[in-house]
Amino acid sequence: MALLKKNKKELVLTRESLLEKEILEVVKVDLDNNQIVYVRQMTGHERDKFESLLVTKVKKGKTFDFEQNLEDFRAKLAVSCLCDEEGALLLKSEDYKTLSQNMSAFRLEKIVNVAQKINKISDEDKEELIKN
Repeated sequence: MALLKKNKKELVLTRESLLEKEILEVVKVDLDNNQIVYVRQMTGHERDKFESLLVTKVKKGKTFDFEQNLEDFRAKLAVSCLCDEEGALLLKSEDYKTLSQNMSAFRLEKIVNVAQKINKISDEDKEELIKN
């Protein structure tokens, strides 16, 4: 990793180091019954894509507006984070409906708890999404 300079205890990153592919955290999640899945951190682009799934475009007269849509929030987050051992995503964003309808709330919640933790999605973040 190329660094610009070292200021006492701080490392100033260069353009090259900022654009370098970051290693994302991958966490194993035990779903019980000897079944596991992997969940990983999202990139900035993936986080934006996930948040866009929570917004619905609504026609209001001759213009459009956007409304918050938290339906299937857990499944939308899960499809944005479920991966293989190497961190490659397993699902497409459009898979959230099928996942939400076919997976138990208990197992989905286990995945979401880990996804929220490693992606730093707090209750305040959820409230902010609702406001905006």
